Amino acid sequence: MLLLLTGTPGTGKSTLSKLLVKKLSGKLVKINQLVEEKNLYMGLHPEKRYLEVDLNALKKEIKRIVTKSPKKDFWVIVEGHLSHYISNANLVLVLRANPHVLEERLRSRGWTDAKIRENLEAEALDVCTWEAFHIHGDIVQELDTSTLSPEEAVKIILKIINGKTSFSVGEVDFSEYLES
Repeated sequence: MLLLLTGTPGTGKSTLSKLLVKKLSGKLVKINQLVEEKNLYMGLHPEKRYLEVDLNALKKEIKRIVTKSPKKDFWVIVEGHLSHYISNANLVLVLRANPHVLEERLRSRGWTDAKIRENLEAEALDVCTWEAFHIHGDIVQELDTSTLSPEEAVKIILKIINGKTSFSVGEVDFSEYLES
């Protein structure tokens, strides 16, 4: 079983994926770490100074990992803001956060104003959600983590996985942030 955990930086992907993998007894794949370890990039972006990921190589590596995993009731959780580009998922979960909350989280990481602004705009415009839904359709769920503790969010995600609740795309809307 393949769970893709995506979202704008600061929405809780890393924190929640660590908790989820323990609850599901699965395997956690951190995209950023995998990209660096396996050299799955084409180079460094000249202006923004981040690694330009080779998506085809990344997809092949994830497919290899999933294929090697035990089949029955074993979850491979792929965490990262590019995870929604991976194919053949059973569930795609887009984590969201109110841009005001997100700003605090990103500032606490010491990010530059320009990088924060870019990510807040991406969150307000639903970039990860739109891309994920465009690629995966109805298997995409969207969860607002703004006011949830990690433990509360994990409980909700487990209910989503077990089919006891759902959070369809389009329920979360932060577009009013763009007006401020």
